[in-house]
Amino acid sequence: MASVLVSDVIVDGWTVFLYYTQWTFLLVTLYFGLGSVLSFYGCYQYACKTAKSDGDHGSYIIAPTGESTYDDSIKSSCFNRTHNGREIAGFWGYLFQIMFQTNAGAVMLTDMVFWFILYPFLARNQYQMNFLLIGTHSLNALFIIGDTALNSLRFPWFRISYFMLWTGLFVSVQWIIHANVSIWWPYPFLDLTYPRAPVW
Repeated sequence: MASVLVSDVIVDGWTVFLYYTQWTFLLVTLYFGLGSVLSFYGCYQYACKTAKSDGDHGSYIIAPTGESTYDDSIKSSCFNRTHNGREIAGFWGYLFQIMFQTNAGAVMLTDMVFWFILYPFLARNQYQMNFLLIGTHSLNALFIIGDTALNSLRFPWFRISYFMLWTGLFVSVQWIIHANVSIWWPYPFLDLTYPRAPVW
């Protein structure tokens, strides 16, 4: 995904980030990058824990009666944080979940609007379909749908607010950019100078 994003920036320049699609694609790329790092870290922790427990098997000495060789204070603090038998996520776990919940809404919005509204009625005549255009409007949906099918992250509906905040941030950045720099609008409905502009 990162290679598609970098290729898009090389071909079309930094102005691709004026589009909500690219913001979403960047967030999805960061999400899978963070997921990979967290997965590597989890595998490393598991390997260290397994190696430590395997090494302990050969040097076990029976303690005299009344004494215990097991010390609760040795146990890692991350295993003490449980709720109903499940480990509570730390900062990175919550960040990962917030990114998932933001991406789920943003990806569905961008891809459904592009493939079901823009492409059939508007974009077919204006754009030539190429690998980058198809890739940025398809890969993110394939990866998020696949990740949703394979992971156990929950999506409570009240957390749709993360997606709304992400969209609000995009709109605010667009207005700030266009208030200071005279450039074209990627989405004309955001332009507040039109008489029929919606009341935001």
